Amino acid sequence: MKPKTEARIRLDEVRAAISRIVRGAQSVRYGDRQVNRAELASLRMLEQQYAREVAAEEARLAGRGRNRINYLSI
Repeated sequence: MKPKTEARIRLDEVRAAISRIVRGAQSVRYGDRQVNRAELASLRMLEQQYAREVAAEEARLAGRGRNRINYLSI
């Protein structure tokens, strides 16, 4: 089993928050106060960012770092 990286943990948390919002938990009422959670659009942007970080971390751990081939013409 692969160890969970920091980026993977954050990605899972953001996806859980998106899931709660989609199921209807956008706002919560505590007595006479109402609390709104993060907007779906901002969570989607965070999800994309963390997904890129997870892909980069997993590629690095698998030994498939970034390809740095340069083609020069003479």
